[in-house]
Amino acid sequence: MDSKQNISLSETSSISNVEQIVADGYPLNKRSLKAWIYTNNFSQAYVARKLGLEPEEFKRKLAKREKFNSDEIRRLVELMKAEAAFNVLCFPTKRMRKRVWWQVFGKYREKKEKDNE
Repeated sequence: MDSKQNISLSETSSISNVEQIVADGYPLNKRSLKAWIYTNNFSQAYVARKLGLEPEEFKRKLAKREKFNSDEIRRLVELMKAEAAFNVLCFPTKRMRKRVWWQVFGKYREKKEKDNE
């Protein structure tokens, strides 16, 4: 499921929402990301390549809590899917985390609930 053709409509809209929100980039939660990587039987090197990074650069960014840019985060969302990727992003404040969650997931879920009624 690496190509955009295999991504669902909700994932595609989530990706475009994420691209608008993460203009400056965000660091990632190293512990949560590593847990996801190993739970899904990937390696850090594989994830690094999927993000367009060298494994050493990926490890350095995680260790030093450097920001991942919008392209890297978009690729992360495509790889992990939106909710899992959201859980590894480090936001500056809880308020911003809630605002971003609503922008990415809230409106879609609200529409989905209305469609099911």
